[in-house]
Amino acid sequence: MNIVHLRKRQFQHTGTLLRLSLLAGLLLGACVLGYGIVTAAGGSALQTMTLGAMVLMVLAGVIAFVLEFPVIGLVRFAFIASFFFKGDLSLFKINEVEDPSGLNLSLTLATGLALLVYDHYFEKAQEKVLPATFTWLLIVLFTCAAASVIYSGPTLLGGFSLFSFLTSILIAYVTASHFGRRDRMIQLVVAVGAGLAITGIVALTQYAMEFPTNLPNFGTGTEEELLGTQSVVLARVPAFMRTPTEMAWVVSSLIPVVLAPLLCRVKSFTSWQKRLLAFAALSGTVAVILSLARGSWAGLIVAVALMISLGWYKLTSLERKQYFASVFASIMLAGFLLIPFARRISERLTADDQGSAEIRLPLMETALRIIDDNPIVGVGLNGYRANMTRYDETGIFVSQVFPNPVHNVFAHITAEVGIAGGVVFCLLILFSVYECFETMGATDRLLSSLALGLGVGMIAFVISGIKEPGSLASVRPPIRTCFFMFGMILALRRIRLGQIS
Repeated sequence: MNIVHLRKRQFQHTGTLLRLSLLAGLLLGACVLGYGIVTAAGGSALQTMTLGAMVLMVLAGVIAFVLEFPVIGLVRFAFIASFFFKGDLSLFKINEVEDPSGLNLSLTLATGLALLVYDHYFEKAQEKVLPATFTWLLIVLFTCAAASVIYSGPTLLGGFSLFSFLTSILIAYVTASHFGRRDRMIQLVVAVGAGLAITGIVALTQYAMEFPTNLPNFGTGTEEELLGTQSVVLARVPAFMRTPTEMAWVVSSLIPVVLAPLLCRVKSFTSWQKRLLAFAALSGTVAVILSLARGSWAGLIVAVALMISLGWYKLTSLERKQYFASVFASIMLAGFLLIPFARRISERLTADDQGSAEIRLPLMETALRIIDDNPIVGVGLNGYRANMTRYDETGIFVSQVFPNPVHNVFAHITAEVGIAGGVVFCLLILFSVYECFETMGATDRLLSSLALGLGVGMIAFVISGIKEPGSLASVRPPIRTCFFMFGMILALRRIRLGQIS
């Protein structure tokens, strides 16, 4: 017995020495890396501080793993939170116009890689994550994007754009891999609810007190971005998502995810979690209203109407008796709480929009000329802005009047990577909606309700995307959120198939 005790103490002592040695090695490496950061940052104080902070977070995570601190939960929530504010840094910038403008490193990328390492090396996950059809669609889409970069003339910007697209693919994979468990899916929904609640609160304070509004490094948008969305004229708010329209696009797509479990009477959430989800839905709706993005208003209305109609089928006969009465009461309560914003809604629907709607027609004309002249490989990933002027034959020369890509995500993607790439992106969305339809038939009400929310959320995403730009290379919130939703849908699929088997 004493020998066993002695060996146990020796093992613990050896483990402690090993941890201390690793910690000392990490600290020494941090010193060397710090010198490299100062050199790479080129003397820019802000860039040096930002890059240093990101490296410090990575080192802190490694140290916490070495010392066996339970940090995976924090990494998990940091990954989800990264979709609600700007947590990225561009190195080796080529210009300030393109998106991305350099090598983009983000909190999403760092935490996503950490979750990927955890799944494969700590949990020893071996099962298949992505279905074969989805995998092949991603391979074809990436091939189209790579071919567009090669054909248009390989450049450093094209390489950075491909890296950014890979980050979006990583988001889908990590979300499907790490959250493919029932308990983690509940955590994900609660975390999304917290993000929506904070976004709504920030949007409200920006509208009421004009704070915070001058923090572009956190995502409130640069002066040019705000002017480009007429925020000064129309008092629109972006929260921490760069521009008002992008914020509304993301929020209107995610509100159904937190609202569906409430409509379908899911009992998997605690009482405080249900209150958070209800507040998140209301707060997110306020944010969408204050964005003054009419396309996202339409998307949210359609999504909620579909959820109310389809949610009825998920209930028992007893629950159905009170369903429409409770839904009507909830709508009336929400309408009463939104009365203070009625004037803003009326003004946006009836007042002059400063040519916002009319400008989309000449933008589309230019996009169609680009597609017609480059149907196979497009003009190159992230190459729309560089090529739009030579295809602009509009009477007002729209590329000079409004120097932005076409405000239609499908036309934008097709113009950059070709018709095949545009079709494949549409197929990814259709495949995801089909998977939602399949999971809606599950007996587990948590899964069926979230499938409903994600399905109608994807429809809301498409409605907003019809009137907003979006490149596959984009580091902005909407495209990243689309791949995040892909991952959530595939995580639900993994849970459903795991329960069946």
